[in-house]
Amino acid sequence: MNAKENGPEPMTTLAETPARTGSAFRIEREGDLATVWFDLPGEKVNKFSTAVMSEFAAVVDELENDRDIKRVIIASGKPSIFIAGADVTEFSKATSAEQAAEYTRFGQQTIHRFSKLPQVTVAAINGAALGGGCELAITCDYRVMSDSPRAQIGLPETKLGIFPAWGGTTKLPRLIGLPAALDIILNGKTLDGKRAKRMGLVDEVVPAAILLDIAKQFSTKPKRRGSGRTKFYVEGNPLARRVIFGKARKAVMNQTHGHYPAPLAAIDVMEYGMSAGVERGLAREVEAVVPLIVGPKCEVAQNLIRLFFMMEESKKERIAASPVEVRDAGVLGAGIMGGGIAQLIADKTDAAVRMRDINWKAIAGGMKAAAKIWKKKVDRRRMTRGEMQRKLARITSTTDWSGFERCELVVEAVVENLDVKRQVLGEFEATARTGAIFATNTSTIPITDIAAQAVHPENVAGMHFFNPVDRMPLVEVIRGAKTSDVAMVTVANFARKLGKTVVYCNDGPGFVVNRILGPYMNESGFLLEEGNSIESLDKAMVDFGMPMGPMALLDEVGIDVAAKVAKILGGAFGDRMEPSHVVETLYGDGRYGKKNGKGLYLYEGGKRQGPDPSVYKLLNIRSTRPADAPAVVERMIFAMVNEAAMILDEKIVASPAELDLAMIMGTGFPPFRGGLLRYADKLGLPYILARLDDLFQKHGKRFLATAALRKLAERDGKFYR
Repeated sequence: MNAKENGPEPMTTLAETPARTGSAFRIEREGDLATVWFDLPGEKVNKFSTAVMSEFAAVVDELENDRDIKRVIIASGKPSIFIAGADVTEFSKATSAEQAAEYTRFGQQTIHRFSKLPQVTVAAINGAALGGGCELAITCDYRVMSDSPRAQIGLPETKLGIFPAWGGTTKLPRLIGLPAALDIILNGKTLDGKRAKRMGLVDEVVPAAILLDIAKQFSTKPKRRGSGRTKFYVEGNPLARRVIFGKARKAVMNQTHGHYPAPLAAIDVMEYGMSAGVERGLAREVEAVVPLIVGPKCEVAQNLIRLFFMMEESKKERIAASPVEVRDAGVLGAGIMGGGIAQLIADKTDAAVRMRDINWKAIAGGMKAAAKIWKKKVDRRRMTRGEMQRKLARITSTTDWSGFERCELVVEAVVENLDVKRQVLGEFEATARTGAIFATNTSTIPITDIAAQAVHPENVAGMHFFNPVDRMPLVEVIRGAKTSDVAMVTVANFARKLGKTVVYCNDGPGFVVNRILGPYMNESGFLLEEGNSIESLDKAMVDFGMPMGPMALLDEVGIDVAAKVAKILGGAFGDRMEPSHVVETLYGDGRYGKKNGKGLYLYEGGKRQGPDPSVYKLLNIRSTRPADAPAVVERMIFAMVNEAAMILDEKIVASPAELDLAMIMGTGFPPFRGGLLRYADKLGLPYILARLDDLFQKHGKRFLATAALRKLAERDGKFYR
């Protein structure tokens, strides 16, 4: 929605305040109604910098002093965006506590002044209302939101290592109740219109075409007073509040292990504000957020902000070629991965989806895998059963090649076997339309090898998804020796439409993530063979910040898959990937992990229970002990750092930032640590090199420091320059 499409046309009954040159705001007057249009010049999104907030403060001044205006609507002049929040580039550059406090206080108090306007205020939310945009919206008397999928409202600040300090932490509990506010703020959640209305965060959800009309209707309602949905037992009962906040702290600690200070700080501020009142709560917001921006706790925010910019950079296309528009997409292979990919395409794009496998039983499994993902959304009231059926109906299936002649792009997700992949590629090329792109979901096999016998190797690229497809955010887009620019940008553009973060890779066994993960998982096997208990190895890495430990990850990925990956990486890299006997032995015993309920852990109803004691006997481990956490963490992490240095030297990936992004998005490497290489820089490469030399003496060639790492350590001791 924009002003031209949805606002009234200029006429004699309507006056418009002339916008200042380069101004972000324009006030449109119609009788006693003022519509404040936010349209930041030269930007795709509206965001609050200090300069823009100063302009908004002048708008508030004008409205405060205009007695003829009785109603105010705040709206966006940009399509599909309301206000994206604060300008992250600005607040992240604060160099002193005073500067950070002044920046925060000025934005907070300007929005707070807007909340005190004598007029009835309405937010017309046509798109993303995030961070400061949400905080401005919740200060309005009413909020009307578009039903567009792009319309989202929420407070994602904790994902940047801070918390909402422009009034959100203090005011949101009073609007929607304390439990709901805790959920949004602590988890950095954003909501669509339907969920926001159910929660009381917005008052109405309407089609975009009538958004402004409905906002005008709401502006004729009385000005709101009171505390929204906050219940008396919360607002007036200190004991109830203490119980709720105690549970919230416990949940945060269980989830974050104390690595993220922002959620805990937000709880403290909310607890104080609920008892001390709004004005004191606002003052506490400023006081508590400053140490997260600059000071002893700022490292986490700095790393998360860097991650934010890395993700923004990954959205920009750097290859000068135009992508092919994908109207028809194919999926080859209907296993869990293939079914997941088909579901994602049908869920996120308008492309028709054609799925193929060699028999109908396999296809039924793929359709079941797709349906299961949507069923979870239905159960959580994220979609209706009718919407699920309509999306599911967009996936058609076949055991032959019918329909694939229409596909501009197919994703191959068959078994991880070079001969099978070559055969499928050859069969597809015999059917494919001119220029059709074959994107292989291989996890380790070089794209050049897969395309070696292709008629059109320029149309073959890697498109490596991670399991589970619907939840893992990364896609590696891999260039083979003859892959064209058009194929690369088409695959990358399509992956972004699926909501994925894209990292470009050059070719090589394992690409980036699996090649680095190989030494990590392998070392965990050696540590297990040495008698470190399964649960203590996992605990050491979870305490370090990984989402799950290596033993649990092996079961999750599949021991059968790990066995194939180990064989490929071992064949490619020799001594550096010298395998432990764990994977081979477990695989030989028919243990595939979670998928067949038989792995390093015991499973009941598909849920992981305790470690399986019989594993120790199978591996001939006579006694176990708790792992020395710092020592085992170093062995696993430094093995990854060593391999990462070589990957950069071989230019498999273009920069340390892209490698870190791949590891965070593909493995869950702790974001608060900034990524594998950012963490290595913090420790110092000379220290890591010295430890690798010690480990080489004790454990052999797999710890031999690569020439690339040694060169970096001797240069200036850093990956990032």
